[in-house]
Amino acid sequence: MYNFSDENVEYICNMTHHLYNVPVYYFDNDYKLIYQVTPADFQHNPLFPSDDKIMTDLFSSTQIEPFPVLRETIYLEKFFAIRIRSDHQWIGIIIVGPIINFKMTEEIIRVTLSDLLAKADHHEMKMYYDGVPVMSTFKLINLSMTMYFMLYQEKLTLDEILMKNEDERWRKTLEIEQTYKQIIDDRLNNLVHTEIDKEKQVFDFIRLGRTDKVLESFHTIHKQGKKSVLSKTSYLRSQKNLAISLVTLATRSAVEGGVFQEIAYNLSDFYILKIEDLTDSQAVEDLMEVALLDFAERVKRSKKHKYSKPINICQNYIFNHLNERITIAQLAKITSLHPNYLSNLFKKEVGISISQFILKTKIEEAQHLLTYSHYSLAEISTLLNFYDQSYFAKVFKTYAGCTPKQFKDQRKQD
Repeated sequence: MYNFSDENVEYICNMTHHLYNVPVYYFDNDYKLIYQVTPADFQHNPLFPSDDKIMTDLFSSTQIEPFPVLRETIYLEKFFAIRIRSDHQWIGIIIVGPIINFKMTEEIIRVTLSDLLAKADHHEMKMYYDGVPVMSTFKLINLSMTMYFMLYQEKLTLDEILMKNEDERWRKTLEIEQTYKQIIDDRLNNLVHTEIDKEKQVFDFIRLGRTDKVLESFHTIHKQGKKSVLSKTSYLRSQKNLAISLVTLATRSAVEGGVFQEIAYNLSDFYILKIEDLTDSQAVEDLMEVALLDFAERVKRSKKHKYSKPINICQNYIFNHLNERITIAQLAKITSLHPNYLSNLFKKEVGISISQFILKTKIEEAQHLLTYSHYSLAEISTLLNFYDQSYFAKVFKTYAGCTPKQFKDQRKQD
């Protein structure tokens, strides 16, 4: 049981304000203002008639819960609120804020107001934002934990607050802040990024189709890259961001090397989706290697086989419609060629028939899905438009040299 007087709550509000120089408000259950303490140069948002209006809009509809509630306005202001319980009754609410995460420049204010179609005097808004305390989200949430402990002598964790608030934007904001902190810490500790010419070399090897040099070059720069780890979560996110950047650059290099544009970009989408699904940093690094080598191999094949425009159109269409039934009549239509002529041209340039190429490409896609997705064999068979699983297994063995199950088991051992 907790027994709070207005005097005690006001004391906690004052302490919080003096320590952190943030606006603190204390309302009763009907959102009648009982007490407030704000920085000397602080004024309310000109787009609202009063502070009370902002607070009411943000928190009046929230459930009455005994933990910090986090809120953010469309104008980038952040707040938190803690309900006050005394003698088994809710007697009021403390609200802290607004704070912003960074100083708002005139350009940012102009763009923000324009995007929101908000009618406000830019000078007034600049004066308002200049008076709003700047504080990181991490510090704001920790402040809420501190105030909660002052009120109830109960400990909370960061994850508990994020989970209770059920808004992934707060977690993502924290991850971004941690990334910037990582950059600053690395600079202070003289941890530098890889030399740009060595990074460029990796993508030059992809553009040239040098499969024998891509991974060797990648491993060299990977060892030189910075290795500091802030936390398990931020390190994994950092690895994913790096992998996505590498895939993006590798895609462009592959296109420059001769890979058909749509094939390269679809392959890029495939790898990016697989990267986002991963939950282990080592798995992300392994997939980076696979992706870079894959792009280089495709460039190598494209340089070896210079196909005519109709054949490139066919291959691109096949790659983009693997989950559908593809007919020679469809391909003839999109290339404006007679089906018989197209079939003969395809066999002459590619070395195999159109139907064989379709099956071969589907099995290559199946191998990717077996390696990097959680789909079952039956799901992959259906996804790639095989009429039954036994036929899928037969075709798979023809082109891969083993059954889908053997292939999957082998990948688990690797």
